[in-house]
Amino acid sequence: MTYVDKPSVPNVVKFAEPSATKRDKLEVMLNTGSDIYQGACKKRGSTLKDEYRYASGTAYMDPNDMAKLGVKNWDKAIVKTDYGEVVVFVAHSRDAPHEGQIFICKGPWANVVVSPETYCCCDPTYKGVPASIEVTEEEPLLMADLMAEVYKKYNEDETSTGNRLVKLPDNNVSHYRH
Repeated sequence: MTYVDKPSVPNVVKFAEPSATKRDKLEVMLNTGSDIYQGACKKRGSTLKDEYRYASGTAYMDPNDMAKLGVKNWDKAIVKTDYGEVVVFVAHSRDAPHEGQIFICKGPWANVVVSPETYCCCDPTYKGVPASIEVTEEEPLLMADLMAEVYKKYNEDETSTGNRLVKLPDNNVSHYRH
């Protein structure tokens, strides 16, 4: 395995309380930060590809929280905060246990849901953002499509898709979905 190959995410979802009720939505604390695999994608210039979406557009969760929400690796969820909402994949965190917290890599997907306020330090608050997470059938957008959707930068108007960036062909990202 090279430094750019992300180790497979174990499909381990164990639930210590089998009698607990499945929830439609969880209230969580969102933390963001850098990730070596996301950085490798950026250095290789693959931010417009599917592998970057899997590296950066994923909410890593405690397996008990995944069980409460009824999700498994690479299911889709919507993360909502006071600042916005974004569709991401979910995956078992290698840093568990950390019930009640999710981690999304710093980047386009996280930027949609963190506070834009920098408090004079030039960086948004990337840690400790109150959020909710719930299952969705929507697909997480590729980075270019997310930028077009959130910022409407590549659309002349809401109905035009003439200048909008389009999805690139899917490259092999099977090593992310183990």
